[in-house]
Amino acid sequence: KVPHKKEKIAALLHLIGCVHLMNGEHKKAMKLFEESLQARRKVLGFVHLDVASTLFNMAFLHQSRNRLDKALKCLEEALKIRQLRLPDSEKVALTHEKIGTLAKAIGKSKKAEISFEEALRIRRLIHGDDHEAVATVLHEMGDLMDDLGEYDEAMNNYIDALNIRRKRLGRHEDVAATLYSMGFTLHNQDTTERAVQCFEEALSIRQERLGEDAKEVGDTLNMMGFLQAKRGELDSALSLLWDALRIRKAHKDDVKVSETLKNIGNVHREKQEHILAVECYEECLRIRRNELGDDHEKVADALIAIGNVKSDMEDIDDAMRAYKEAHKIRRLVHGESDERVAAVLQYMGTLEFRSGDLDNARSYLQDFVNIRQENEADYDGDYVNVLFMIGNIYKIQGDDLRAKRCWSEAYQVFQELGLAEENPQIARVMDSLLQGEKARPKTRPQSTSHPYPKKAQKKPGLFGSITSRFKDALREEKMPRYGSSGKPPAR
Repeated sequence: KVPHKKEKIAALLHLIGCVHLMNGEHKKAMKLFEESLQARRKVLGFVHLDVASTLFNMAFLHQSRNRLDKALKCLEEALKIRQLRLPDSEKVALTHEKIGTLAKAIGKSKKAEISFEEALRIRRLIHGDDHEAVATVLHEMGDLMDDLGEYDEAMNNYIDALNIRRKRLGRHEDVAATLYSMGFTLHNQDTTERAVQCFEEALSIRQERLGEDAKEVGDTLNMMGFLQAKRGELDSALSLLWDALRIRKAHKDDVKVSETLKNIGNVHREKQEHILAVECYEECLRIRRNELGDDHEKVADALIAIGNVKSDMEDIDDAMRAYKEAHKIRRLVHGESDERVAAVLQYMGTLEFRSGDLDNARSYLQDFVNIRQENEADYDGDYVNVLFMIGNIYKIQGDDLRAKRCWSEAYQVFQELGLAEENPQIARVMDSLLQGEKARPKTRPQSTSHPYPKKAQKKPGLFGSITSRFKDALREEKMPRYGSSGKPPAR
């Protein structure tokens, strides 16, 4: 009778913990779960299903308190018990799904992939191929593949999930959720038109099912506004983004409000409405400092936006001040050799070049090159730009040998990237420059970005005319891959 009584006490502790959990009293709930776990292990043994249930609830609590490693450990222990006692069961599938979600959140992509695949196998075994539980796992696998940059595989998973959900649910929020995620992946594949179609259908369903002012509607409007801006439909973008901002403010989701403000600022900057852009970016920065603290990546992101628009306005001091603070934050958050640190160094070096401080410019730009080389990063237009600018600085300072070395490497990368075929006029200029001829294009190529400032145009060399064709070094960063998924805001 004594063990039976102790078992009942352990069960009672677990139930009271569940009540505290439902009431949001997480500290009390955790204390009771820990006592229940200890009692259950003592009375029932370490591999009893009731022990697994307590571990599963403890994992939820750890996750809600952002203790993701502890949560994952609890789930893995619960899974071992459930696999032993209930192989290929609903509870085993659910535990695999939770492990997959947590592993994805903390960057353990391979573990997440294995867990989702096992969950999918069991779900299909239990429910068949066309069940909503199967669609849920397929959707999660799509999100994971998108995070890993495996966009074709992500789309395959989303399409399978969407087909099941359309068939079983009709115009349902889960259908809208899959369309929304598909829109992100299509955006990442640069298939903007199809992405817009997905977001438009998601918006229609969400407005119908959830109401015009639902937070999910605000998220969708925000992404649609972002994509319209990308297509150059700036007035349409502003209309959508202002609607998104109104909804997000109503839901008091300040971080998402800051994201929409930044998007609105980007549109104003594109329209060369610099004062309005500054107002949006500064409000975005204020919110992010307040919500996230001073040393956060999103604070650095807002500071870079301010630096970019201040540079457009030729307010060099304010621009450099913003860049330097962003640089400090990124070094603190990501480390000295992170690619995001290199990106700020490029902005700082370009700004110093424009202001005429060539020594500082070369120092910042060389640090950019060193980080990229240390990380063995893939070559891109930024790398070519920076190398060419360093060469230009050496040329101005009279060091022709080093200038030619930089230009030679820049030209080699330029060709390896296939840019020579796409930009034959620039290729001819670079080749002529390396041959020592004073060749220039007959006309200055038109930049797709802000024109290179007059102050820099007066300096000798061909940097301004060449780089404007393939990438303006002070162009606004691409929308960052927010969160671990690396996507635009409000996934």
